Amino acid sequence: MISFLKKRGAAMLIFVLFFAFTSSVMVFTLSQSIYMDLSDLNQISRSKQAYMAAESAVEDVTYRRVFGTFSVDNIESVTVGGVTGQAVTVYNSVSDEYTITGQATKDTVLRKSVVTMSVTGGTAFNYGLQTGTGGIVMSNNSHIYGNVYSNGIVTGAGSATVHGDIVSAGATGQINTITATGTVYANTINRVTVGKDAYYNTQVGTNAQNPVTGTRYTPAANQPLATLPLSTTTIQEWKDAITTYGTTILSTDPACSSGTYTIDTSITIGYLKVECNLDIQKLGTTVTVNGPIWVKGNLSFTQSPIINVDPLLGRRSVQFIVDNPTNRLTSSKIEVRNSTQFNGSGDSRSYIMLLSMNNSSSLGGTVKAIDVSQSANGSVLVYAADGLVDIANGIDLREVTGHKINVANSSAVYYKSGLASLLFTSGPGGGYTIDDWRQLK
Repeated sequence: MISFLKKRGAAMLIFVLFFAFTSSVMVFTLSQSIYMDLSDLNQISRSKQAYMAAESAVEDVTYRRVFGTFSVDNIESVTVGGVTGQAVTVYNSVSDEYTITGQATKDTVLRKSVVTMSVTGGTAFNYGLQTGTGGIVMSNNSHIYGNVYSNGIVTGAGSATVHGDIVSAGATGQINTITATGTVYANTINRVTVGKDAYYNTQVGTNAQNPVTGTRYTPAANQPLATLPLSTTTIQEWKDAITTYGTTILSTDPACSSGTYTIDTSITIGYLKVECNLDIQKLGTTVTVNGPIWVKGNLSFTQSPIINVDPLLGRRSVQFIVDNPTNRLTSSKIEVRNSTQFNGSGDSRSYIMLLSMNNSSSLGGTVKAIDVSQSANGSVLVYAADGLVDIANGIDLREVTGHKINVANSSAVYYKSGLASLLFTSGPGGGYTIDDWRQLK
């Protein structure tokens, strides 16, 4: 009996020991599992925190570059929930591509994100001169270095020369008394010297009076009327960007008390709206422009100021928009005088645009929308879709567009091929395409 009880006691002890061992193993295994789960959960949490910080840095830099109205450095940092993310921007000037790489570390966890942005194509200016139905008048010894496209008549005098092709479009297209080193296209030609081929239907005078080096094609189909490069929608988008993100000098502001806001000291301006006339003047005054300017009056440059695009803008260009919506007949004018110098950012593809919304010419009037004279020159584009552009006295411009254009003695326009892809700091011509946005690590 005692032996049986001993055996039962031994069995019970073995069972208890086995149970205790098994329980310990189970508890250990379970605790290990819980520990690993908690460790994994903490790792995931750290990973998410690091990723959010890295992504936030990338998003912040991308946003600021897209809108173009906030300062942004090549290295920027953003802190989210105690974790700091850093975004590094590398610019490829050849492809106009930005690579923004963000990274953040939480304890031992490193996460990375990258965005690749390419600059959009911008607005195309494909001719040295382009006009509406008002046409072009070139005086003696004036020169256009580039092609000319006009929806109106093109008339020259003396030794006026277009170093390129001339198109006078439509059934009323006509080219008179001018030399073209390239090919001409018009319904009628009259005493035109042509360096290459001539496409026309009617000739005034003899072949000797209209010498053509190449081949004569007559009759020929008239060229279509061309649309000018900038739409009113694009211009409105530029103005909206200034209103939304910029600063306004009201007409009631003391700076406008005389009716004209005067800049006669060196200054940096951009995304600025001036609700009166603006006069930039005085020798030694250097105005650096880092964004578009909207003048709701008249704009004048006098006494030899220097106007530069901010070097930080790279290949981008900046526009002065002169538009008084309540008076586009006698206001909204631009006057450039006294050796005013316009410079890009330092990149050969960067320009300053002078844009007038004066519409006197398109309504049959003679008010000058843009009057450029007295040796004003440089990296400047002149645009007045409904206005008269008058170029006089030794001007050196890069491109001119207007309803009507007068080019006076000894003035020149030098078209640059880069204008086929012109970018501005705001609007559809200053945007980006997101080519890639992904997690690296």
